[in-house]
Parts: sequence; structure tokens; C-alpha cells
Amino acid sequence: MLTLIDQDIAHIARVMKPSLCGDLGGPILPAEYWRKRLYRLLDANHVTKKQLCSIDDLLLQLDELDAAITHSKSTAGI
Repeated sequence: MLTLIDQDIAHIARVMKPSLCGDLGGPILPAEYWRKRLYRLLDANHVTKKQLCSIDDLLLQLDELDAAITHSKSTAGI
């Protein structure tokens, strides 16, 4: 049985990248939103080692995506 934390991690893993990539108007939800959600999960009382590793992996992905978006904006002159 999946816990709420597991479900939240799975949801974030599915939608974070598409949300950050967005469309021509930019990200649907900014990196700060996802960072807050992930840190909120880290603050939960009963995070297992597996959940901690998954959250850490998502934070690393978020950093990479955020850096790529920032780089593409600076390259495009935005």
C-alpha cells in the first residue's frame, strides 16, 4: 500500500518536468513551487530511506532543469 508521501513523490516525478518546460509562455509552475513541495516532504515525520533517496533525486533533477531553463533564457536574451 502506497503512503501519501509515496503518492506525492510519484505525482511530482510525473508532472514536475512537463510543468517546468511549459509552453511558449514559459513554465506552468516555477521551480520554486516544486522546491517548496519537495522540502515539505523532507520535513515529514516518517520519511523512509527510499523516500529520502527519491526526494533527493527529484531535487537534483529540479536543479538541472532550473539551470537549463535559466541558461536558455540567458542565451535567448530574455
